[in-house]
Amino acid sequence: MFRHRTPKGSYECTVSGLRWLCERDVVLKYHFRTWEPYSQLLKDMQYTQGGPLLDITMELGELEEVHLPHCVCLGTNRSLRNEMKILHVEEHGVSLEEVHEVTRFHAKILHPKFSAISLILRLLSWNVEVHCDVVLYLAFVAVKENLFSVNLPDVYSNDSHPICKFVC
Repeated sequence: MFRHRTPKGSYECTVSGLRWLCERDVVLKYHFRTWEPYSQLLKDMQYTQGGPLLDITMELGELEEVHLPHCVCLGTNRSLRNEMKILHVEEHGVSLEEVHEVTRFHAKILHPKFSAISLILRLLSWNVEVHCDVVLYLAFVAVKENLFSVNLPDVYSNDSHPICKFVC
């Protein structure tokens, strides 16, 4: 769980890569969620995950912009940007939102509403390269053990090639 209290300005979490812009003091908290409950839904919608699924809550104030981290390697294929949407997982289903701007590592949303939220990409006939750090988590639930991973964009790489680091 991450919790940030920030005055007016632009910020970036160095762990998650999440960026935000606020005009007043804000308090936001967020954590990573697993994609597993939504994998069939994405498949049915003909989309795939393009970044981590973040559950974001505003405790105070609102954001002018949020820049969600993504791991899609855009390269020279400009058409990939047209296939990107923002997925909102809400209490009574999901909704899709247009992306305002896509950069190498972030998808920008203006005046965001929050829920569990992430960038998704329409499934295409070709493979999509990604750049990411892989973070593995082992969660113990009663007797059952669950192992899942979170792919984080490698936002600090100066290299233009896909990179994958393993963090245990």
